[in-house]
Amino acid sequence: MTTLSAPERVLPARETVRPLRARGTDSLPLLGAVVLHLMVIGALLLRVVEPLMELPEPPALETEVISARDFDALHPSAPASPLATSAAPAEASLPATVPAAPAARPAPAVAPDDTVRPTRMLSGDALASPKNRRLRQQMATLADEERIAQLCDFEAMEQIHAWQHRFQPDRLVDYALSDPHWENGVFVAAGSAFRAGADWFELSYRCTLDATRRTVTGFAFRVGPSIPRTEWTALNLPAVH
Repeated sequence: MTTLSAPERVLPARETVRPLRARGTDSLPLLGAVVLHLMVIGALLLRVVEPLMELPEPPALETEVISARDFDALHPSAPASPLATSAAPAEASLPATVPAAPAARPAPAVAPDDTVRPTRMLSGDALASPKNRRLRQQMATLADEERIAQLCDFEAMEQIHAWQHRFQPDRLVDYALSDPHWENGVFVAAGSAFRAGADWFELSYRCTLDATRRTVTGFAFRVGPSIPRTEWTALNLPAVH
């Protein structure tokens, strides 16, 4: 006996039956998960930042200045500080870290009559310099008297600049105020004048040479006041270089 059953209806694909849902409810679980993760991350960051914000400020730097005597007491093996041994009581409180002043170049001795008597002659080394080669060659062609005058004049300009660096002599006339002469084997130019910058100055010097009269062995000079411009022409002092 054959059992009959109701025919089965096959729905087309476009008619697949889906459960009914409220519109927009698909995105709610995903949004909730994102919000939850953000809250967890914020809580973790807050735990890390709070201790950093509460760190105490570092203490201010402090320095201590001690005297040279105290410094030597802390370092007995170090040599005695000159401030501790030779300074006056008022200077003993200077800090040991004060740098020593550079050694000053010894100034030529000045006699009571304002005459400068340098202990080191400068013309020999200056003439040996390559920059003075032409001058050295010219002096070799001069007669003895003229060569001696040129040598002593050159020594004078070198000594004046070494004595006062503000002076940079570029010309010297050893007969400006009076003629030079020999005095007991010494070349004396008591009426000289030298030009430095835009001015002429009075000069008096004594130049001692060795037996060959080619090397200066002693020198003394005195710089006088500036010469008024109105007198330059009469003294044969050129105004321009």
